[in-house]
Amino acid sequence: MNWKKFLEELPAGVAILDENFNVLLLNSRIAEKTGLTAETVKNPLQTVHPEDLPKAMEAFGKIRAGKEDEVEYPLLLRVVRKGGYQWNEIRWKVVEDGGKRYYLFVFTDVTQRIEMLKRIEDLLEYVRLLNSILRHDILNILTTISSYAELLEDGFNRKFLDKIKEAVSKGVELIKKIRELETSTSESLRPFNLRDVIEEAAKGYDVEVIVEGNASVLANDGIYSVFENLIGNSVKHGGASRIEVKIEASDRVYVAYRDDGTGIPINVVDRVFEKGFSTAGSTGMGLFIVKKLVESFGGEIRLENSNRGARFVLTFPLLENRT
Repeated sequence: MNWKKFLEELPAGVAILDENFNVLLLNSRIAEKTGLTAETVKNPLQTVHPEDLPKAMEAFGKIRAGKEDEVEYPLLLRVVRKGGYQWNEIRWKVVEDGGKRYYLFVFTDVTQRIEMLKRIEDLLEYVRLLNSILRHDILNILTTISSYAELLEDGFNRKFLDKIKEAVSKGVELIKKIRELETSTSESLRPFNLRDVIEEAAKGYDVEVIVEGNASVLANDGIYSVFENLIGNSVKHGGASRIEVKIEASDRVYVAYRDDGTGIPINVVDRVFEKGFSTAGSTGMGLFIVKKLVESFGGEIRLENSNRGARFVLTFPLLENRT
């Protein structure tokens, strides 16, 4: 039997290395996928993705030292292909022949499976985020209702009653939005007018909100939660009476948000977006939710130094740059 022909016909990538890890053979499957040949590959590590190189070096070192039992099997690495990299499961066998050691490596492309697992994990993370939004924002609404209800105990005031009605309406709308978000993904984003979103989010808060400029961004109904949480934080934790939002579009959409409240202590600025972090005894979910939602729209948010009040800068991709 012609074993070389057999290896060439295998529906998987096959490489044979000598005891010094010099490449002796790369079958046609590898050549088709990568454009590489045994003659062009001086070191098998040159085919490994830079981020996976430390893992590959450690694994290959143990295999050469006869400690392959200490290496994960199959070994999962990103390796070169035409136009980029692909995920491969790598299996191997050490063969002794004529007093020499040879290494037979078989590569199986599992890129689709890895991408599917990543997609599933992203969806699970999205579900967890929706749950966080629902619990956090509903709690805020109920707290608002409770506060105004206590004020009404001291005497009827039409303004307080209207605020309770607004909060109830906001709760109903939130539940509707969450229902829509349950079926939303990064592939089902649609344009939102930022000025309209911010003005809608400000309803129910005793604060002056000034919006300068305007732009549209691709998002889902979670964009309302972004600004509701920012405004809610400014009012409840910062005691703000005025919020200014400036919207500009250039290479990206930039949203500069600042309030006239007490601001955020300098010693915690690096932690404000952490899940569960709070200095006010709250759930610590508000800014975490904001960050996760903005990132899901392809954007970023950062906290900037300010002499007074809190200042955030949000960026989003330009509408025409999204495909």
